Amino acid sequence: MALNINQSASITCINPATKKVLGEVKVSRADEIDAAVKAAHQAQRSWQRLSLKERLAIIERFRQILFDSREELARLITSETGKPKVESLIAEIFGVLETCAWLRTHAPKVLAREPVELNALFLPGKRAYNVYEPHGVIAVISPWNYPFSIPVATILSSLTGGNAVVWKPSPKTALIAQAAMDIFRRAGFPENLIQLLQGDKVEAERLILSDVQRVMFTGSTMGGKAIMALAAKKLLPVTLELGGKHAAIVLEDSDIDEIARPLVWAAFTNAGQACASIERLYVARSIKDRLVARLVEHTRALRLGDGLSEETDIGPLIDESQALRVEEQVQDSIARGGRLAIGGKTRFDLGGFFFEPTIIDDAQAGMRIVDEEIFGPVLPVIGVVDEQEAIRLANESSLGLGASVWTQDTEKGERIAREIHAGMVWINDGLYSHIAPDAPWGGVKESGFGRMHSAAELRDLVYVKNIGVNKQQEQVWNYPYTKAAIDYVRGGMELVHGAATEKFAALRKIIDASLRLKR
Repeated sequence: MALNINQSASITCINPATKKVLGEVKVSRADEIDAAVKAAHQAQRSWQRLSLKERLAIIERFRQILFDSREELARLITSETGKPKVESLIAEIFGVLETCAWLRTHAPKVLAREPVELNALFLPGKRAYNVYEPHGVIAVISPWNYPFSIPVATILSSLTGGNAVVWKPSPKTALIAQAAMDIFRRAGFPENLIQLLQGDKVEAERLILSDVQRVMFTGSTMGGKAIMALAAKKLLPVTLELGGKHAAIVLEDSDIDEIARPLVWAAFTNAGQACASIERLYVARSIKDRLVARLVEHTRALRLGDGLSEETDIGPLIDESQALRVEEQVQDSIARGGRLAIGGKTRFDLGGFFFEPTIIDDAQAGMRIVDEEIFGPVLPVIGVVDEQEAIRLANESSLGLGASVWTQDTEKGERIAREIHAGMVWINDGLYSHIAPDAPWGGVKESGFGRMHSAAELRDLVYVKNIGVNKQQEQVWNYPYTKAAIDYVRGGMELVHGAATEKFAALRKIIDASLRLKR
């Protein structure tokens, strides 16, 4: 959608495929942000006291309502983002349904009380265990490219851990956020437990500097650095899921006919507006020309259009500025010697912010499409001598979110995957684990840190508290320090960590020291 925050502090929501106005949303005032955080704190106290079973029961109601609302919600997601409806169903809604089911099955184990094994010799009569406590109020700041699945999955995990949430979505997808809030309300979550704020950078800054206890941010690398700088003022813990530059390495043993279509999908799904879209294709020179020919063949068959049509494969970019930016990157590559194999132009004549799916052959470092995140339907192809050159080039990027290896030798593919600096590496596929709540999602280097999904995210949304229990009795190390106490400690260290020949003497030393301590 195009974005317009006008003088009356509202957001005009527009369908990027048609430029039709979908609605208008009011921007949250500073005092409303402060009040929302305060109300969330009050609601969180009661929510925390509920058992995990009670919280999960409400999440199960949310799942049922979401499933029943899937077609209506998918239509709204498609209308506000432009993505094909099938992608709204699979990449947005199905993944959240799976998250609900995963939490129901696995959260009781992940968040269960854990016994701590203590050294019985030095710490006699003591026991300890770990419990997982909510942080309090979690700030969720989410992007426009997956405006439902990314924030809602994190919100559900936050709630499972006993937290409240204040959510600031992208202003480019404000209506989807409102629809999600309606489902939360219908599911029966307590009033004020989940708060929605609307706005942009100013509102995000106000939220971070308010009384929140953790920040979960998905967006650009530049945005992540700004979020981190703000959070540092309060020493807030943050999770940052940032930009990507997915390098796909295609080995010469690959079956070109089998991999061409999956490669095209992994490059162009959501019109390339996925942080883990393939944005660099490193392919063995011996098969490059044949592979490019097949990629072009499949790309030529893709249907550009309104995502509400079931025959559309690729929808528009989110707004005009994004389309023009992608066009500039493509023109830069051609000027630097890249060969335009197909596509390369905006298609505003179709009524929205469309850009043709594009393949640039003979791409190389120094081109913007190779060095920068594209976030559009453009696939640069780079020939390499061997897999080691491909690995080296893949790792030269400052970004490290996702990568993939394409080969018929999956064991070799897994070995190469271990050499790639990325948070996720797929063998003969890409992106799919976004809808798998069991699999952690996140990057390294300037792609951020922390993880979404899985037990890794759930544990990030709580903190571990160790509780130690002891009877009311004096300890060996209590004052006053005595020769007997020192002998006991020395004997214990020798018994536990000394050589085998020392252990008998150490045991006698401990017994003697214990008798003296009792006297």
